[in-house]
Amino acid sequence: MKTTIPYIIKFNLVVVFFMTLYVNSTAQSTKDLHPIEVKKGIFGTKYFYNGQTFQSPYALQIPLMEVNDPQVIRDFTAFEKSMKTAKIVNLISSGISLYAFFNRDNMPGGTYWATLGAAGAAAAFFNIRSGIYIDKAVGRYNKVVSGAELGFQYDKTYYGNGILSLGISRKFK
Repeated sequence: MKTTIPYIIKFNLVVVFFMTLYVNSTAQSTKDLHPIEVKKGIFGTKYFYNGQTFQSPYALQIPLMEVNDPQVIRDFTAFEKSMKTAKIVNLISSGISLYAFFNRDNMPGGTYWATLGAAGAAAAFFNIRSGIYIDKAVGRYNKVVSGAELGFQYDKTYYGNGILSLGISRKFK
């Protein structure tokens, strides 16, 4: 009985070692990501990320997807779908305008203006909706990036000895 105890302890240490390596390899790391600053103006919104200025929210796709947060991904894809829908509605209204321009006798004025008004309202709705979704995605991204991290880390010293560490880091703005 006494000889089996060291083997059980060694086995438990090996299991704990592999568990810490697994946790370290699958942990979500945000140390290379930076917060996104948003500046809204009269003629548009500017995004600042890591010293760069972006006019389009599509340029934020890479940092938003790197954080690998399901809520950020869901909000960004909803933003993209809303923008695509607004573009389709704008394309349809342009087609109606071209049809009315070339066939003035076949389209009454009231129908033309009602159709363009409805298309403009729908496009405005989807543009506002996409702005709400990108704001949600950037807000959640900034919350995740500046939040606390808990994880294990395995390092080797200069002499080749292994060091296992458990750490909690908190970023303050």
